[in-house]
Amino acid sequence: MARSSIFVALTLALGLCSAAALATDFGNRTPEVKELVDALKPAERTRGIAIVGASQANRSKASMQVGFDFGSAQVIPRDLPKLDRLADALKSETLKEYRYQVVGHTDAKGPMELNMKLSRARADTVVAYLMQQGIPAERLTAEGKGPSELLNPQQPEAAENRRVEVRLIQ
Repeated sequence: MARSSIFVALTLALGLCSAAALATDFGNRTPEVKELVDALKPAERTRGIAIVGASQANRSKASMQVGFDFGSAQVIPRDLPKLDRLADALKSETLKEYRYQVVGHTDAKGPMELNMKLSRARADTVVAYLMQQGIPAERLTAEGKGPSELLNPQQPEAAENRRVEVRLIQ
């Protein structure tokens, strides 16, 4: 089978922070562990003030592209170092006490049922890989959203809609 790779953005979405929080996009490059730790740590609270019920758009985010074969949940081997660095970040002293939800997304091309299964399978693949790298299962959950939360709704079939997000849940 010919390898036609697609790039899925691995978006790291974090806990509650201010509306002014900026997104970090690592694009195709493999970020350093420290960069991932800084992006994934929860926002610092000041004097007990926190924004409760902050929308997803108001959360800190970092993203990087991880390649999957088209229609597949198998990570392209050349992008495994990115997941290795993510695992190292999650094992760091700063992040080791937190839990994360891995959420898979697809673009709007193809049948909804297939996209739902594929998005969940991609999330499951990332969770399984992180567990193989020593992240305890109780720190990770997986969910598939299919095309229900498009990053680029103006272009429903755009590559940036095919992504996996890692969200701080606790």
